Amino acid sequence: MEKDEQGKVSPLSSQSKRRVNYDVERSRFRAVSEEIDGVSVRKLRGYAILFDVLGTPWRGSVWKEKVSKNALDGVDLSSVPVLWDHNTAWVLGKTGKNARLEVDETGLFVEVTLGNTWLDDYVFDRVSRELVDGMSFYFDSQAVIASDWENKIDVIAQINAIYEVSVLAFPAYDETLIIAEEAPVEPEVNVEEEAKKAALINLIEQL
Repeated sequence: MEKDEQGKVSPLSSQSKRRVNYDVERSRFRAVSEEIDGVSVRKLRGYAILFDVLGTPWRGSVWKEKVSKNALDGVDLSSVPVLWDHNTAWVLGKTGKNARLEVDETGLFVEVTLGNTWLDDYVFDRVSRELVDGMSFYFDSQAVIASDWENKIDVIAQINAIYEVSVLAFPAYDETLIIAEEAPVEPEVNVEEEAKKAALINLIEQL
């Protein structure tokens, strides 16, 4: 439910879907070409979510937003589509098929193996040339969000579902990009469950 300033919930909380995107070197999205069994395979790698990085979920909004390191605890990532610019008609991949999503210390890591359609060719070319360099995602409207009215910042403490992740040209966060490189990126997996729970409790207690 959306509340006023006294209720400590931001005006953004009423959105049925929350779009958050980024834009910076620490999580550049990469176009990589590899040779497997003599066949050239093209992949995109990067981060759709960066933990504890401020961004603007809606252009023109005075509110900022960041995602807690514990926000993806328990989220089912087994069947998430990877789209071009949030368009459900332009599907680049899907986890369990030709894509994988993993949570590590940095955020939500994404890798998708491209096919041979005009869309795959176009996206790989745009990313390789660094003309398109952002990612974003949609998540559920029932997420746990702590609102700081004084500083106009929402902290997303718990997400229940990720609907999709997208490659796009205009990210809102200032921390994720896409460039071409040859070396693969190997994400580290965070397995400290108790530490995650304690961090979430600590975050809520600070409200």
